[in-house]
Amino acid sequence: MALNGKDPKGAERKRPNLIREDRPKPHDLNAEKAVLGAMLIDSPAATDTAIEKLGTARAFYSDSHQKIYDTIIDLHTREAGIDHISVAKSLSDKGILDQVGGDSYLMEMQNMIATTANLETWCQMVHDRAVLRRIIDACAIASEKCFASEKEATEILDEVEKSILEASELGKKLTIFEMKDMLKPTVDYLQKLSRKDEDVVGISTGYADIDDKITGMKPGEMFVIAARPAVGKTSLALSILRNVALRAQHPKSVLMFTMEMTAEQIARRILCAEAGVSERNFRDKTQSKGEWQRITGAATLLSNSRILIDPTPALRVMEMRARARRLKSQNKIDLIVIDYLQLMKADVDRKNDNRQQEVSLISAGIKSLAKELSLPILVLAQLNRATEMQKGGTPKLSNLRESGSIEQDADIVGFIHRDTEKQKDASEEEKIKGLEAEFIIEKNRNGEPGRIPLSFFPLTASFGSRSRYGDDDVPEK
Repeated sequence: MALNGKDPKGAERKRPNLIREDRPKPHDLNAEKAVLGAMLIDSPAATDTAIEKLGTARAFYSDSHQKIYDTIIDLHTREAGIDHISVAKSLSDKGILDQVGGDSYLMEMQNMIATTANLETWCQMVHDRAVLRRIIDACAIASEKCFASEKEATEILDEVEKSILEASELGKKLTIFEMKDMLKPTVDYLQKLSRKDEDVVGISTGYADIDDKITGMKPGEMFVIAARPAVGKTSLALSILRNVALRAQHPKSVLMFTMEMTAEQIARRILCAEAGVSERNFRDKTQSKGEWQRITGAATLLSNSRILIDPTPALRVMEMRARARRLKSQNKIDLIVIDYLQLMKADVDRKNDNRQQEVSLISAGIKSLAKELSLPILVLAQLNRATEMQKGGTPKLSNLRESGSIEQDADIVGFIHRDTEKQKDASEEEKIKGLEAEFIIEKNRNGEPGRIPLSFFPLTASFGSRSRYGDDDVPEK
């Protein structure tokens, strides 16, 4: 075995030359120039994006580009105007304008791009090459330390791991906060909570009893509604959707991904539920003039709503994320509804993974998307058959089909419970008045569990709050 750089016969062994002067480290000067050009023509938006994606000037390979980036950040921090003129003056004041290529170089960068639409892509190119340079440096230093053998192996390994971790964290925001820095925002939050500001209490479901328990659907939260087939998952989701899009103090935009029904089917259910009429009457040609009038009124109301429906079957999380990101960037969505989780597919097909592992990946992806877009996601989920064997048929968290990770990822898990077997023989009058149902909040990360009585109206496939319903609230015949 070779020791101290020599083979067993005592011959000197050459170390591998990891860094050669004739072999520059990974970089893309055009991408760096494009990022700086975007910052010159579209600040502060482009500068905010660059700061978020790249962090410090160390992400740039060119020393000149590092100086220009630092100068732009300095102007941005002081809330000064940013263009090639102000940046050139600031560089000149520092005595480094000629070092970075002069005013003409700033103009060249500014004129090389026609739009900043691809800024995030350019930032990613710069970022990736910066990470590669960091890894190269870390490995080269680690190699020298290993050959020097001045430190224990465990100590060198710890330093190498730290260097690689720092490389992977390049450009990422600090996520560790001191308590003293969090006191003011925490007090502000409690004040807003006491005033029931929507920014804090979240989006109302339209059901006061449910809102009292969960304090609304809040940004970054995953709200799961689960039930056995034909109990009313989609009906409750569409009832909440209508409340959010039509009845909120400030109506919201809702994006619904439906993998079980077509867009036309969802639109018909929303329209009929809003009008308070049964689609069956139109199918049987027994509709009345009054029902047509209510349909017309509901259609007028819905035509001004902001409800988006995506009926893509077997949707992957990656596809959903791309569509939601685009709409969120255009300020077109406040709430996402998914019907339903077990019909989705994981981003990567893994032959060795079972369905439970795949559903776990889907669940984690949905929760990650809620946090990334800072909006609530209402997810419908199927319960397994064990629910029917339990006493009273009351669901438990363990009944979530195919994955225990759903309950781990979700902030709120609620079950719809109805005695469907008994209600099969309900009279028309009972159906019109509403069948007994219960919404069981089994998990509530920021509050208490509880049971909320609801009324299910099968003729209009909608739910109402049983404890707060009066005769005037019952849908007309």
